[in-house]
Amino acid sequence: MFRFLKGIIKGGEAPGIPAILRIGEIHEWIQCEEGKVREELGTLVAIHRERITRATSRIDEILAGFDAAEIEEVTHRKLAGVTERSMPLFLKAMRMSLSRELPSDPEGFYTATGEILRGCLSAFRGQGRYLGSRFPAEMKALRDGVDTIGREANTMTPGIAKARERFQALRGLREVLDGYLAAKGRAALAGEEVQALETAVGQSRASLESVQRALTDLGKSEEFQACEQDLARVRGLGEERDGVVREYRGIAATALHILGKGEKIASRKKDHDTVRFLHEAISLLEMELPLNNDMAKGILVRGQKVLTALAATGDLTPKNREETELLEDPKRLAREVQELSLRFSRLSEEIDSTEEAVRCRPAIVKSHDLHKEAEDLVSCIGRDEERLAKVRAGCADLDRKLQGSFGDIRKRIKALSHGSIQLGEPEPAGR
Repeated sequence: MFRFLKGIIKGGEAPGIPAILRIGEIHEWIQCEEGKVREELGTLVAIHRERITRATSRIDEILAGFDAAEIEEVTHRKLAGVTERSMPLFLKAMRMSLSRELPSDPEGFYTATGEILRGCLSAFRGQGRYLGSRFPAEMKALRDGVDTIGREANTMTPGIAKARERFQALRGLREVLDGYLAAKGRAALAGEEVQALETAVGQSRASLESVQRALTDLGKSEEFQACEQDLARVRGLGEERDGVVREYRGIAATALHILGKGEKIASRKKDHDTVRFLHEAISLLEMELPLNNDMAKGILVRGQKVLTALAATGDLTPKNREETELLEDPKRLAREVQELSLRFSRLSEEIDSTEEAVRCRPAIVKSHDLHKEAEDLVSCIGRDEERLAKVRAGCADLDRKLQGSFGDIRKRIKALSHGSIQLGEPEPAGR
């Protein structure tokens, strides 16, 4: 880097050939340029610092002369009215302006000089305008000193403005560069994340294939096939149990229809016991299997008996063959419901015991574990691929921003160096 900067100072390697500056060297180049601007400012201000200091010292001497005893006597004879009141205020304003410290740094010196000048001019435009006729020589000398400060400040202004413009341009370059480097760092991290996610997805897919092969091999084993046979038997028992439920619901539907008609007839006749017996039978038949058979027998037999009694009096007339057969056999409904409930219970017990036995077999336990592992791997792959897509999109966006920032940096360096320096090609995000 030192050799590069040394080459810049000497004007490059060959006339007309821009020097190449790498992105990692820009910060030092900016510092070097800022140092040159400060040096030029120091040289510029040094020329005017001595003149301005002499002028302020001379003004101090003149102001101090207003306090001398002989001036006081003259002043006492000459002052009257407004002039008498203006003198102390003018002296105070001038001394306050001149009391400002002149810093050693060039920009601070220039700023303080401007503040002193503004303060002195304000004092002259204020109370000083009443003193010129009474103290022509002193006021002229003071004005000459202030004019000297003004001329020196005006002479410094173009150089100060140029230096400030240069500093601002260099600060702008530094800000763009810092943003570029930060984005480059984020791009490097994103690239590392992409690689990590791609590796993770690949490993998960390999693990998933291994699990699937293990499931295939397990499915071919004698133990697992025996389990499959038991599970097929469970499915058959489940279908048989579903048939029992359907048969029960068909019988219950017929009974519920005629029980409901009987309940309405008994309600109209205000036969409360009959209404209660029929309502109990209806509530029972609306329940799911299995039923409490002892309770079901008593409730359904009572319900069917009161239905038969209503039919015997002619209050209840069956509408179809199923209702007629139901009324002809007072114990038929209870018998059929009990049989179906018992079949349902036996089938359920056999299903539960067989399933419990199958679930405890090593082949089924292993199959369950492998399926769970496969599900977890599929979920993991999905999450990683979703994240991978987002990170890749972010990388593409960062790449576009980096290209734009790099182009901006290149233009700024070309402008700041007046074409004597050219920015090298961008480096990979990891460097």
